Amino acid sequence: MKKMNNKGFSLVELIVVVLIMAIIAVALAPQVMKWVENSRKSNDIENYNALVEAANVAGTDENVVAALGTAATISFGSTGTSISNPTLQTAMLKTLPDALTTKTQSDWTNSTNRPPFTFTVQTTTDGIKITKTKAPVKDFS
Repeated sequence: MKKMNNKGFSLVELIVVVLIMAIIAVALAPQVMKWVENSRKSNDIENYNALVEAANVAGTDENVVAALGTAATISFGSTGTSISNPTLQTAMLKTLPDALTTKTQSDWTNSTNRPPFTFTVQTTTDGIKITKTKAPVKDFS
């Protein structure tokens, strides 16, 4: 009698493995979604802080401060970054990385942080003063 050479898995074994993987995926899905949302919130905060830092750097330039007038408002959200003073905008764009200007134009519909996030840049005798009017919230509860 000739011995059969059985290689591979049976259909039942494959079905059992797929079923186990599906159960694990269903159990982990809520946790993964929470991680994704927390990542979005952290990214919102990092982008906002980068914009504030870019405004601070722009405020070290005397020409920018002189051209600023009294105040400028900066906001970012689903339509991108909006800066009410063109001189400040030009100075900030020199400081901002390309990734930030692209990222701030992303879709916000899935985030619990609702844009636009804004802050005001005002001239003072020492340069500029930044007032955060609406910042992204880091609430990982």
